[in-house]
Amino acid sequence: MDTADVVYLYVWTGDAKNARTLVTNHFRGANIIEFPHHEFRSSSIAGRLRTLHGFKGQALVFYFRSLADSKYIQILKCIHLLHRCKQTVLLDEGGSRETIRSATLLRLVPTLLWRASQDVVTLVFWFCYLEIWTRRTEPVPFQAERGNPEVAYLIPHSQRMGNSGGAVSHIRGFLGGLKVIGKTCRVFSAAPLAQDAFANEIISPQSRRFLFWEAPALAYNLRYARGVQKHLADQSPRFLYQRHCRLSVTGALLSRRLGVPLILEYNGSEVWIADHWDPTFFRRWIELCEEVTLGSASRIVVVSDVLKAELTERGIPADRILVNPNAVDPDYFYPGRGREQGRRDLSIEPPEVLVGFVGTFSLWHGIEVLQQAITRLLSDSTGRGLRFVLIGDGLLHAQMRSYLAPYEAAGKVIFTGTLPREKVVEYLDASDILVSPHIPMPDGSRFFGSPTKLFEYMAMGKGIVASRLDQLADVLEHERTALLVTPGSVEELSDAILELVSDPQKRQSLGAAARLTAVECHSWSQNARRALNSAVTTPIARRNGIDDRG
Repeated sequence: MDTADVVYLYVWTGDAKNARTLVTNHFRGANIIEFPHHEFRSSSIAGRLRTLHGFKGQALVFYFRSLADSKYIQILKCIHLLHRCKQTVLLDEGGSRETIRSATLLRLVPTLLWRASQDVVTLVFWFCYLEIWTRRTEPVPFQAERGNPEVAYLIPHSQRMGNSGGAVSHIRGFLGGLKVIGKTCRVFSAAPLAQDAFANEIISPQSRRFLFWEAPALAYNLRYARGVQKHLADQSPRFLYQRHCRLSVTGALLSRRLGVPLILEYNGSEVWIADHWDPTFFRRWIELCEEVTLGSASRIVVVSDVLKAELTERGIPADRILVNPNAVDPDYFYPGRGREQGRRDLSIEPPEVLVGFVGTFSLWHGIEVLQQAITRLLSDSTGRGLRFVLIGDGLLHAQMRSYLAPYEAAGKVIFTGTLPREKVVEYLDASDILVSPHIPMPDGSRFFGSPTKLFEYMAMGKGIVASRLDQLADVLEHERTALLVTPGSVEELSDAILELVSDPQKRQSLGAAARLTAVECHSWSQNARRALNSAVTTPIARRNGIDDRG
């Protein structure tokens, strides 16, 4: 192969097909080699360096949905020093492009050094500050009813969160639940959130340029805390409620400054993610922030029993932890919400059976298992009249789309990409069967998640096929509300789908029972009520050292 004609394409975010088209048009006649984002991201730092050093050719192209929203731009410019291509190109789906060559980088050296020095000062300050703070964290005790508003809801994430995905669904759902149960709430975030239950009050991050995004993320803690304090100057909330996120200690800062108890929503350890999915030079800062936040929380709300067990092993008292699985708004997700329109949009004929999946195409969603099951079903005559709609985007989206390209071309598989919420519910309603093929964690630990899509599936009243895996198996009951299969089994997943394809009555009975369970046990209003009630109820007697309330 003539390496002079090679272009390496790395699709960071956005549609891989569109990325390839743009790169093909820009580098006429080039041999384009794609390498998967998830493999690069989950490899070690040393592995990443080896991969980059192996690239030799015309260009290395990083493709994004939007360059303006990427926090890695400055580092990617410096990556030009680590590979052997003539140029590094930053490209997005809007056509924005920035080209870096060695001469370009030389001109940037003074600027990059200045930014790096600022980042070092910030990182050293926060390292020392957090090290000291971890030795004296203490939660603020819950007090008699006081405060207005009742909740100050904190999203101290300095990047835009978008309009879709499990995190956004949880934020929207929980705030909607607070409104339904009549609670007053003020919402503070770095950017507008995709929710309309309460007004978004914006605490904008600093606009200064940086080299490592972790430095301004740490600095934003102080800016955010000061901003919230200013907004709440004349009002002291009863509770602070923060969604746990990487490198954030704002809830802990505000709890200490205001003397208001912190309820922490803990959906998983950022340290675990750094160890297994996203290796980073800044693991210790992530760990310190997590220790400070957990140690300062008066109540920690987790989405699964697995997370409660993890926290108790880390020394958190069980009576400070509430298990509160994710939920759904059954008045938004319901059968008949948009079935006919959805099937028209997707060109689904009346006899055809549509299998739906929605998710972020991430590492634990069983994407590879699903794509193999789809191939097995559609390559056999038993799959005639069967079609699939796959909704969402994520790390494994490009890989799956490439794998299933022949079936997409034949119209048997439909990739929609990210969709507005109202269109998602239409397509879920258009489906006859919904699948949730989650797999165990790569390190052998238990599955700690509580997928929001699971509860949305239930509320839609469809036949569900899901993995028999930790909370999924706790929420769903085999042969009553769903068909449960062995996680990772392509054969069982395929057979369960075929069973529901051939038995419309079973689909209907499973769907009806699933919806009833969702309405009675898993609405967001119930979720919000449990979270707040746990903060004002005296812990009941413990048996064998474990809080029965959890």
